[in-house]
Amino acid sequence: AEKGGDTKSKTTSPGSKFVGTFSDPINHPGGTRTIRLLENDDSKIGDYQLAEVAGGGGVGEPKNYILPAVVIGDRAIVIDFSPKGGPKDFTGVLDKDGSSIKFLRDGNVWPRLKKEKSSP
Repeated sequence: AEKGGDTKSKTTSPGSKFVGTFSDPINHPGGTRTIRLLENDDSKIGDYQLAEVAGGGGVGEPKNYILPAVVIGDRAIVIDFSPKGGPKDFTGVLDKDGSSIKFLRDGNVWPRLKKEKSSP
């Protein structure tokens, strides 16, 4: 018999729209930025969800780094770039179709990379 749903009680957070892997072709060509939501008891208050950005590998940046972030519903992400020597409150918004994040302070855009099928 087929079950009507997943056995895990998992709710989709509005912040999940920001989850994925992006590139930074203007500032750090060749690099990637993977955004994930943190999932623990203290990671969410209202529609504020703690997240992290794992990045690196681009021109002029470390091979790997992790930046703390907070996603505000499906409206904005605020990334703390201070571990890389940048500002601690860099705000970005998704475009209408979710294909990129545009940063308000400098106009930089991170295009979303297409999902690749991974083999188990």
